[in-house]
Amino acid sequence: MRPSTMRMLLLVLLFANLGFFAWHYLAGETDEAAAQIAALQISPEKIVPVAVETVSAVTPASKSVASTGSATSAAAAANAVPAACVEWGPFTGPEVARADTVVAALALPAAVTQRRVTDVDAYWVHIPPVKTKGEVDRKVGELKALGVTEFFVVNDAGPWRNAVSLGLFKNEDAAKAELERLRERGVRSATVTRREKLLKQVAFFVREPDAVTVARLTELQRDFPATEIKAGSCPVFAIPKS
Repeated sequence: MRPSTMRMLLLVLLFANLGFFAWHYLAGETDEAAAQIAALQISPEKIVPVAVETVSAVTPASKSVASTGSATSAAAAANAVPAACVEWGPFTGPEVARADTVVAALALPAAVTQRRVTDVDAYWVHIPPVKTKGEVDRKVGELKALGVTEFFVVNDAGPWRNAVSLGLFKNEDAAKAELERLRERGVRSATVTRREKLLKQVAFFVREPDAVTVARLTELQRDFPATEIKAGSCPVFAIPKS
């Protein structure tokens, strides 16, 4: 059996036994917390085996090097086998800072954790730019009169200056639903625009976590219902500087 397959099986077994461990480790928690951990354990939409794209850290050796350093090459090849990881995410917007805080509180070694940031497309609900500050003030007054309070005016130089932002969404359906909600409240000038690589999306990877770490991540995930915990192969980890 390949080492990578064996590691994946071990991680799956770790999740399978999480319910038993959590009963001991979280004995002081409420019945509701225990029930949620158990639900996460068996819920396929919350813990899903996935394949994470990896890049080999080992390059083929030349014939001369191979003849003199076969033991070193074999060790390097063994280290190149992707380890099993738990991925937690994705986080966007204000949730990123919260997630950074709770992950830091786990005090995991730097060598087993990785924070990955990805630029993703987003759907922007907004009122298109107007020419003058007076027009902006009028739009803002109209929004407040309609009871809309969650917005901000774009002041950065560029083509979107004086636009009024009403929300960023990861998918078009969610953006259109928000647009419809705003129109029901009387906002007629809002629209949806797809913006490429506008949204920062963060995910955390933990290399071959033990049962304690998995249980703690499972507990923390309850406060971030839009995220998932997935088991899969690790991405290439940056080697921490000593």
